[in-house]
Amino acid sequence: MGAGGVGGGTEERTEILALLRLTRLPGVGDRTVAELRERFGSGRAALEVSSGAFRAVAGAKADEARRDEEHGLWAARALERSDALGVCALHVGGPGYPSDLLNLTDPPPVLFLRGRVELLARPAVAVVGSRRSTEVGRRMARRLGGTLARRGAVVVSGLARGIDGEAHRGALAEEGDTVAVLGCGVDVAYPTSNRKLQRDIALRGLLVSEFAPGENALPHHFPKRNRIIAALARAVVVVEAGERSGALITVEHALDLGREIFAVPGSVEAQQSRGSNALLRDGAGVVADPEGLIEDLEWLEGGRARSHQE
Repeated sequence: MGAGGVGGGTEERTEILALLRLTRLPGVGDRTVAELRERFGSGRAALEVSSGAFRAVAGAKADEARRDEEHGLWAARALERSDALGVCALHVGGPGYPSDLLNLTDPPPVLFLRGRVELLARPAVAVVGSRRSTEVGRRMARRLGGTLARRGAVVVSGLARGIDGEAHRGALAEEGDTVAVLGCGVDVAYPTSNRKLQRDIALRGLLVSEFAPGENALPHHFPKRNRIIAALARAVVVVEAGERSGALITVEHALDLGREIFAVPGSVEAQQSRGSNALLRDGAGVVADPEGLIEDLEWLEGGRARSHQE
């Protein structure tokens, strides 16, 4: 599928519009949308069932609101904006939707993609960490991003300041591939300090978001986007993370999905390393240097399994 537009024609577009409409209803989150799809077969069917059947899954407030045409108008505007920007929209259960996301209990009903959609089918490693990073941490994130990219992995992160941004930069510096999962629309520059980086990834890598084009970054968006980072990656590497870092939310999702977890050791005196050091205490793999990580990733070029076969 190309990078722009909705694949599959009218039926796919109709389903995307229905799912977007459902996400606007009060009290309806991604998990409820998944329940509606499971019960009625599709988002479109869920919008057409009887009031009693709909209320049994989504509640009375959502049932009252589902006839509000404003939600339909919002969904139509979101797709029109996607078309104008050349953004690809995929819906859960539809062609091209990443199969790894189906393992989530609350897969994003719709994904908006800007860039090289084919990267979603490639093996990926997430490199995540603190926004308030140290220079040592940022340097390690760049090295990890570059080394992983050279060995054929897609580097996934969240485009945040600090560790995330440096992991993306490291991959791009090696002419490698990277995917950024955003907490806003793929056309919204956030943080503004990474505006050029976001533009470079749109051209050379892939921007991914469950939020429609034009949607601003909001605090509750970022914990949600972390589950997508975890699901898209085969392994998660934490470079620096404080005790309440969002990177640890990514790790929780990754553990639920059976992903490999690694962490870079940090100073016991550094706030930025308390969370990542705790992961090591709990059994995460130790990353002392990028090449050592490559050896531990047996499925990646240069990993121990492949080396033994040679």
